[in-house]
Amino acid sequence: MKTPDADFIIVGSGPAGVSAAFPLIAAGRRVVMLDAGNDAGSEDESRSARVLGRNLESLRADDGSSPKLQTPVARGILERFRRESGITGEGFMPVASLARGGLSNIWGAQISYLDAEDIAAWPIDIELLQRSYERISRRVGLSTNTDLTAGANSGPLLPLGATAAHVLRRHEIAMPADGSFRLFPAVNAILSEPRPGRAACDLRGDCLYGCPSGAIYNSRQDLLSLQKSPHFRLLDNMRAMSLTSNSGWTVGTADGSSFSAPRIILAAGVLGTAALLADLLPIGGEGLRLLNSPTLAIPLLSPARLLRSATATHSLAQLGLSLRYGERASDYVTGAVYEVGSLPAQSFVNRMPLGRKAGRAAFETIAGSLLVATIYYPGDQSRSYIHRDPAAGKGMTVRGGFADGFDIRVKDLKRRLRREWQRLGLIPLPGASLAEPGVDAHFAGTLPMGATGPFGTSVDGELNLHPGLHVVDGSILPELSSKYITMTIMANADRIAHRLADMEANPAL
Repeated sequence: MKTPDADFIIVGSGPAGVSAAFPLIAAGRRVVMLDAGNDAGSEDESRSARVLGRNLESLRADDGSSPKLQTPVARGILERFRRESGITGEGFMPVASLARGGLSNIWGAQISYLDAEDIAAWPIDIELLQRSYERISRRVGLSTNTDLTAGANSGPLLPLGATAAHVLRRHEIAMPADGSFRLFPAVNAILSEPRPGRAACDLRGDCLYGCPSGAIYNSRQDLLSLQKSPHFRLLDNMRAMSLTSNSGWTVGTADGSSFSAPRIILAAGVLGTAALLADLLPIGGEGLRLLNSPTLAIPLLSPARLLRSATATHSLAQLGLSLRYGERASDYVTGAVYEVGSLPAQSFVNRMPLGRKAGRAAFETIAGSLLVATIYYPGDQSRSYIHRDPAAGKGMTVRGGFADGFDIRVKDLKRRLRREWQRLGLIPLPGASLAEPGVDAHFAGTLPMGATGPFGTSVDGELNLHPGLHVVDGSILPELSSKYITMTIMANADRIAHRLADMEANPAL
């Protein structure tokens, strides 16, 4: 084996990859990060190019997906992944990224934290995760939405939109008797106060189009800090294609290059990591189990806000919500409430049974009174599997589905939510939809920590079958609650990297 290129090679520049890099370089470990993308042109695009697309991508026919997945930047990221990854879907939309910064380029930026009950079956203590949550929160910068007219001043704040503020006040006046339903200001990874290299949110509503001010957290921002360290090296356009062991590990890339280290850290996302490990795992006919969060979208009208203009705010989540539907610890849904007036109009106009001109006029009339609620179920309500196609080399197919009886649970949830909407003075509009599996991009559970057998990993994310190969993305989360997952992935990567930083940087084999 040639002289190692680093103590650790990290595959992937998304939130998990950068979160693993910081503790390692702080301990003096030499880190090489392989990035399938680059930053060419990311700072030079005009607003019209970001909103309309260089090839007018925003004017394409509505494909039924989330508005955030139909913006030009999202289309470019997802289409490149589908084109180059060899991963297809059957009843499943493979949402993943080969771009610098991974899915943090198009994420919703809402923040959730797991508690002790959520990880009761995990092989780690909540105290360790909480310490990592604190470190990550300080690094990315968080803000809570609030109704500024209420005089709240506890921490970084951004203004709630007027309709969201109206609904939250209704909730606080008439709280549900049993406490099963909660509504609260959302916490987002967006700045209300400037930081070096990042401006505060300017409330222009550009959130889905790349946030040129840098107010929304993107892991590309962390790469600038990492590159100041002499222990860190970022390599552009180096898409990892293979992993081989020989008294250490070697990563082969698409351009024929190779890089070696005693330990490899995979942070390529659940789908990307599965593809990299395709030759190293015994993925048989049953496939590799993939947890994802079934997602329900519900349009809501606030009659009290009809014909009133929208207020300046961001287009991220305004409110968070949760509703318990069963007795088990995991039997609850979470979600977010968005103001439609701050979202791209075209996604809604295209779905109206009107002509384009009439649809836009109708939308502009009622947009200030419209909300959209997105509801996420826990991963145990999904039935998705990654299958390998022997005839297609490393090609893989994800087949998506739902747990038995899920349709009954959805009907019951809609009924219970209708009661809450009525209490809040909201009218559910026609058009509620259950998203195709995969659209949520909340993936986990393929290589769970603490599991025995060929697909299990240790508390350090080290594969049972392959010492020296560590995984730090969502693949290793043993369970998937309905809460937003990115902060937990980042915190777990941070936790693992702190443990690895204390190890001797020698071959694991």
